[in-house]
Amino acid sequence: MELRVLFIEDDEKLGPNLQKSFEGVTVSGYTLRTKIINLFEEGIVAIDRDDFDFVILDLYKDKDIKDEEAGIKVLNAIRKSAFIPVVFYTGHAYKIKNLISEVVGVVSKGDGIEALTKEIERIVNSKIAVLKSQIYAHLRESLRKYFWETVDVDKKVFVPGKSDVSLGYLLLRKFANSLSKENIKQLLGDDKIKTDKAHPMEFYIFPSNGGEYEAGEILFRDEFFYAVLTPTCDFIEEGGRPRKVGKVLLGVAKDLKDTSEYKKFIESESNANAKELAKLIASRKSDRFFFLPGTPFLPNLLLDFQNKKMFDYEELKNFSRVAKLDDPFAQSMVASFIRYYNRVGFPDIDTEYILQKLKSNS
Repeated sequence: MELRVLFIEDDEKLGPNLQKSFEGVTVSGYTLRTKIINLFEEGIVAIDRDDFDFVILDLYKDKDIKDEEAGIKVLNAIRKSAFIPVVFYTGHAYKIKNLISEVVGVVSKGDGIEALTKEIERIVNSKIAVLKSQIYAHLRESLRKYFWETVDVDKKVFVPGKSDVSLGYLLLRKFANSLSKENIKQLLGDDKIKTDKAHPMEFYIFPSNGGEYEAGEILFRDEFFYAVLTPTCDFIEEGGRPRKVGKVLLGVAKDLKDTSEYKKFIESESNANAKELAKLIASRKSDRFFFLPGTPFLPNLLLDFQNKKMFDYEELKNFSRVAKLDDPFAQSMVASFIRYYNRVGFPDIDTEYILQKLKSNS
């Protein structure tokens, strides 16, 4: 596959050298196709017009032109109009270290082509540069297939002149459902993804989308993570009906590393210790525990339903809203919590007494 790379570099000697260094070069299995533009303003126009996979640009214009941080203007234009990772290749890298993120790289020209190549490899390996074109292709094919092989063929269901927005709704739902785990695996090109297992990223909606709180929302305050256990329906205000919740029940999560099962596993990776930790992670040890897998925004956490706290609803504004458990994991967490506290103890019956009575009465 090919990746289209736009270089915005006003040094007319450096630009051709960059193109010579990267044109046709293969990085992590992808062939780079490059374009050089010398004017920052033309670069912005090109980004709007063409579908580049990532952009590499300088920070300043020529020293004789008093235009501070022209590259920042390009970055801001991209932020408003495009999904394209950016790498600054500049002699003033120290001034913009604060911009470094998963989608913005900063490389000093003093470190040379080798450092720039490594940053390009990072972007390619993260899939953020290649994912856009793959999603577009998947969307095109998914909608094309449904359009012509279902809507056009099934004339008894889709009658001309009688369809409403239902057709558009079905098309969008078809696309959403087409993003199966197998298709996600193919789009990401990651063989480590197991289609029969839940990937940690499936658990969450990140970041939390604001709005009203819901059961399964993950909160953070004072170095502790919490999960909302109060039912979602208690938070809803509608039709003049007031919010039911006054106090909110939060489960306190602890780091998996603090559990005895984890510590025993680290000390000795025996089959017995591995099985005990696996049971805890799979939430099969007891309904008392529910595991929250680690991600870039969460450590591996364990909810112990015996460890819970009540807070006034108004106090929730003092918590950071981290993420939300997605369906069906939020329901599973609540179901485990309910099962744990709905247990009805039943004392052991004196079977020996019963058996003796049965024998004496026979």
